[in-house]
Amino acid sequence: MYLNQLEERGIDSPKKLSSIVPNLHIPEYGSSMTSSIYLRGYGSRMENPVLGLYIDDVPVLNKNSYDLEMLDIRRVDLFRGPQGTVYGRNSMCGVLSMTTLSPSSYSGVRALLEYGSANSMMASVSAYGSSEDGLAVGGGISYRHTDGFFTNAYDGASCDPSDAVSMRLRLEKQIKPDLYFENILSAGYVNQGGWPYRQYLADTKELLATSYNDVCAYRRLNVTEAVKLRYDAPSYVLNSISSLQLLFDRMDLDQDFTDRSMFTLAQIQREGALTQEVVLRPKAGWKTSWWDWQSGAFAFYKFNRMSAPVNFKQDGINELILGNANANIPEDVAGGWDDPLAIREEGFPIDSEFGIHTYGAALYHESYFTFGKWLFTAGLRLDYEGNAMSYVSDAAIHYKFQPTMADWKRYVTEYQGSVSDHYLEVLPKVSALYSDRMGSAGKGTFFATVSKGYRSGGFNTQIFSDILQNLMMNGLMADLGVYLDDPGVAVTAENTAYRPEKSWNYEVGGSISLKKGIHKLDASASVFYISCRDQQITLFPPGKSTGRMMANVGRSRSAGVELAASYEVADFSLSAAYGYTDARFTVYDDGNNDYSGNHIPYSPEQTFNVRAGYTFGFAGAFVRSLTVAADCTGNGRIWWDEGNMLVEPARFFAGADITLGMSRFDIRFRADNINNEDYNVFYFKSVGNMFFQRGKPFRWTLGITFNI
Repeated sequence: MYLNQLEERGIDSPKKLSSIVPNLHIPEYGSSMTSSIYLRGYGSRMENPVLGLYIDDVPVLNKNSYDLEMLDIRRVDLFRGPQGTVYGRNSMCGVLSMTTLSPSSYSGVRALLEYGSANSMMASVSAYGSSEDGLAVGGGISYRHTDGFFTNAYDGASCDPSDAVSMRLRLEKQIKPDLYFENILSAGYVNQGGWPYRQYLADTKELLATSYNDVCAYRRLNVTEAVKLRYDAPSYVLNSISSLQLLFDRMDLDQDFTDRSMFTLAQIQREGALTQEVVLRPKAGWKTSWWDWQSGAFAFYKFNRMSAPVNFKQDGINELILGNANANIPEDVAGGWDDPLAIREEGFPIDSEFGIHTYGAALYHESYFTFGKWLFTAGLRLDYEGNAMSYVSDAAIHYKFQPTMADWKRYVTEYQGSVSDHYLEVLPKVSALYSDRMGSAGKGTFFATVSKGYRSGGFNTQIFSDILQNLMMNGLMADLGVYLDDPGVAVTAENTAYRPEKSWNYEVGGSISLKKGIHKLDASASVFYISCRDQQITLFPPGKSTGRMMANVGRSRSAGVELAASYEVADFSLSAAYGYTDARFTVYDDGNNDYSGNHIPYSPEQTFNVRAGYTFGFAGAFVRSLTVAADCTGNGRIWWDEGNMLVEPARFFAGADITLGMSRFDIRFRADNINNEDYNVFYFKSVGNMFFQRGKPFRWTLGITFNI
């Protein structure tokens, strides 16, 4: 999609792409940190994504930065299926590539002003130009604000206010006839309030009002500095892409999401990353009429220093620690006391500090063979990755066993250590493409591909509060000579680390493009099958746990179809897209339940969108055109849990927009969810309670765009 198409549909963030791309689902929930992406049945709510993101050929290494402001994005391409040969890690289901405006090919000033529902406003300005000596400079800045769409019943304040600022500066210079230099500096700042999670009562199937009593907020600053060099030799082209990526963020969370004083989380990250890629492509003399190729090398290093203290409050101490402990003390030991074990503190922190190193290197090659109307591709990538985590988690309390102790005793619980892993992945790809012109009317293509992809492993930092909580409880009981039958979350390496996820993808499809006079038709179809091993899913530990963790659960598969078509005649346009995915576990037994055959949760069974528009042209010098369009998007069923007991039904959302094209500017009105569909976008558990987040209601936007 190009800039005008993105603006026409009001697509200003990656999350909104899911309204038009078959089998892509990026729900709008939580903060900008929670960029959950599902494609063809696979995805992740936390940690590593299944979809790689590249901006101007620079990989975005932290998923926390995926939810970004699409400032002056010239083009967006989504490559579905494993892209491991060229892109490597975390491109198991595809790659989203964004290209920004280049001052070498575009000059002028752009400005955008918007206002809409919930006092939402946006303003941006950018300028691009070049000089006669080959220097081209461009950049822009944007600001976005919303009061939010939901209210916290506890204090009457907005759940989801947000402010965001982003900027980009791009410099390009033809240093020599054969040497081209490019520098791109981008930065973004986000400051958000909480998010509208609502407790779900399974017995009555009732959704309670959003009501939490502690601060929920997210703040993020990310900066990326990228340098690109291109050397044009007589026989080859050599590209170098280097980047420095910095991220600083903080999330404050009322982690029980109720109006009770259970516990809160403050997660602070300070991350730095370096990437380097070198790509070699042949020119005349190094390639033939039937053979072309590219080879590359990639390396990265990332270090994350994270602190994640969990502050236990009075209700949390009573229920999560003392409640379980006192319930397991035998009557003869309790000495007639109902609650023999007591903790003096009304609240205490569980402090956790993590140092996480991630590094990797890769070599790759793709060859392209042309024989008549056939194009064959064969590629191979060798990917090495290593990671290591050091951790220290501790808490201190004063406790008293009231039948026998007269004074309080200080008790310190500490859990520290390190864990590491490394792995080598071999990622092959083969494909065949047949293309043939259909006279002067158009052309048709057919393709088939087989490829392997993988998603990197990682560490479960969010489970450490549970680990230390249970260590504390069991340590206190052991101090008293009492040992629990249920020790809670086991302290094992399996809790703190998870392995890479690997997949094989098989796909066939084709496309047709026809044009005759004022009539134009484009259509495409594909069928895919994915076999996955060591699938990563998010688990909520049983009982009244405070955290969650990633785990590998055996095998799964996904099969589906994707269809898209567009038709234009004169000033009328019609487009439609449909995706169907049947994604299921094939081997998954957690020891208590066998989920084999169940649908993989969080990914919709279907996606669809239809859009029709008509443009009225005017001969006047001031008013150029009036475009009226309507669309309908939606998704099929979503299963929220591995047992497939909770199901979100199919939903559809009506939208419309009107654009008035003027000589120097455009005025655009956009409305979304006109039918005001009531729906859920996310489900999770905390302290044994279930929660849903509601999706956004009806909303509108009025904007004006200047192009000078």
